[in-house]
Amino acid sequence: MIELPFAALLISSVFSSVGLGGGMLLVPLLLWSGLPIHQAIGTSLFAIWVTSFSATVGYALQRRIDYRVGLLLDSLDVPGGILGAYLTVLFSARFLRTAFGIFLLCVSFYLILRKREGITSLPPLTVTLILATVLGSFASGLVSGFFGIGGGIVDELVMLLALGMSIKLSAGTAMFGMALTTGAAFFPHLFLGHFSPPHALFLAVGCMLGGQVGVRISQKAPARILKMVLGVVIASVGVGLIFW
Repeated sequence: MIELPFAALLISSVFSSVGLGGGMLLVPLLLWSGLPIHQAIGTSLFAIWVTSFSATVGYALQRRIDYRVGLLLDSLDVPGGILGAYLTVLFSARFLRTAFGIFLLCVSFYLILRKREGITSLPPLTVTLILATVLGSFASGLVSGFFGIGGGIVDELVMLLALGMSIKLSAGTAMFGMALTTGAAFFPHLFLGHFSPPHALFLAVGCMLGGQVGVRISQKAPARILKMVLGVVIASVGVGLIFW
């Protein structure tokens, strides 16, 4: 288990720099270390919360969080997630996973090729802005509940594509929202016993440091590089949905 802090440091540093938690790598890492799937998921959620909390503090100090958007993007996650879970029994999961995977691949190429950097601060809230953000929140929960992937990717796409935000601002805002949602999602797993304290402790050390490293990477790295990293991550998720 001694390798867990170093792996967590690397994962959380890269993912928090673009506003993601790293669950797609943390869960396989915990499975590889010998944990059963339920404990791996619960322990991963704890590690993601540590990463997002640490990164939120760093982004807040740099004033790179739009708290309005962060809260709005969390507003309908729960009902969206419930509907997504129910929809799994009504539609062919294989077809929809493939369709969504293709969509993510297209979006990833768009992010990588797009030259426009986006705005670094949002204007006063309008009805259109609120509606787009709340609908994005519902879509985030829907995708998470139906496909079993983190809604953070959808939140990022809403901010980058629908709201026109720069990744320099969207990353901090996404981590703020993630700190709220993953904390709430972790407690049921804790009560169900889906949690390994030793693994969580080793991961927490790396994730706490990685959250701070990620903030500094995000601050120093050009926005184009960050978008390319995010595009590669989204493409990886898309490929996973299509072939797994």
